[in-house]
Amino acid sequence: MSLKHHASWLIAALLFGAAILPFLVYYTGTATLGPYANGGPGRFVADFYADLGRLRRSAWALLLGPVVLVAAWRILVAYAWRKDQR
Repeated sequence: MSLKHHASWLIAALLFGAAILPFLVYYTGTATLGPYANGGPGRFVADFYADLGRLRRSAWALLLGPVVLVAAWRILVAYAWRKDQR
């Protein structure tokens, strides 16, 4: 697999963490914990991006979590693939 192919997976994971995951967290939170104290989903996402700017670890963990998972998976698969080739 080429580096371009690996990079496309990581970029897709980053976009998922930036655009879709905050909404999933919002709707899961409202279903399990009740309404968000500061408003609706738009306000939650705005607060998320503001926390990224404030360098809050929780916001960065939410953004980069999918990237770390995809990278770990790709490394494990590449390692297993090499073992099968021997």
